[in-house]
Amino acid sequence: MDESNHRQREEFIDFWVTYMKTHSDKEWSRQQNVLTNSVLKSCTQLSREEYAELKRASIQHP
Repeated sequence: MDESNHRQREEFIDFWVTYMKTHSDKEWSRQQNVLTNSVLKSCTQLSREEYAELKRASIQHP
């Protein structure tokens, strides 16, 4: 992992630690619910071929 990527990952972790410390569990839960429902809705709108292509792309570029 190059230095820039490593620094970005650390900054992302720091951001989320701060976020979790400054937001209530109730707010966090509500936001996760919105995200989860959105992902599930998107999944049902993809054709089998679109899903397979998306999965292939994610495996090639994790």
